[in-house]
Amino acid sequence: MSLNPLANPKGVKLLCELCQKPAYLQCTSCRVTYYCSEEHQKVDWVGIHEKICSLLLPLRTPIPLVSSEEERKHRQAQLLNRQKQMIDMTRTEGSKLLFEGAHEAAVPAALQALRFSIAVYGLSSVELVPAYLVLGEASIGLGRLSQAEEYLSQARWTVLKTPDCDAAIKSKMYRICGLLQAAKGNFSEALKNYANDIYHAALVSGPKHVKNIRRLFPHGECLLQKRSNRNGSQHLLRSCQHLE
Repeated sequence: MSLNPLANPKGVKLLCELCQKPAYLQCTSCRVTYYCSEEHQKVDWVGIHEKICSLLLPLRTPIPLVSSEEERKHRQAQLLNRQKQMIDMTRTEGSKLLFEGAHEAAVPAALQALRFSIAVYGLSSVELVPAYLVLGEASIGLGRLSQAEEYLSQARWTVLKTPDCDAAIKSKMYRICGLLQAAKGNFSEALKNYANDIYHAALVSGPKHVKNIRRLFPHGECLLQKRSNRNGSQHLLRSCQHLE
């Protein structure tokens, strides 16, 4: 992939795809994606851009003026369908990369999932939570605990505002919050979160399901860490990645 250096005209504000800082490089393939540095371009390319580059142009091009209301509605419905497909694709890719332990590469995919979810569902929808959770878990794996806490706080707040939130989403949220607390050495809080994870997972598939029995392992590992006063967040992270 090649890049175009940009000299932004006065009043034109182009932002980096990853960090939202001023961008000075442009993807020469889609021409609608910008970066602040070659480093961020490479991370984005490996994480998700290689797979969605050709799909971004119609999504980021304004709908042209049309002569009929029927045609306008058709184009809007087409755009909405493409955005939803992009959400599914980027969510799946982010989760896959997490499972493989590629935490840095998972971030761009999750950021895309978050942006498209906001565009389709708005800022306060529970549909944003899966992207927040991938970003939170990836940040824990990268040792960026403050960043992880921000993402998980957004997820918890959204779930609290959604009384009918799916128990599977709650289960995953509590599991990753447990990971964060264990990484910070707050083992008592981690155990509370793991207990909530197990409870909500049991609501989905029953307490005796093999997946829910396996959820006891991070809980036990956390107890061992608490008793020995050691931090084994990476070991816990590996244990929890196989619980989906």
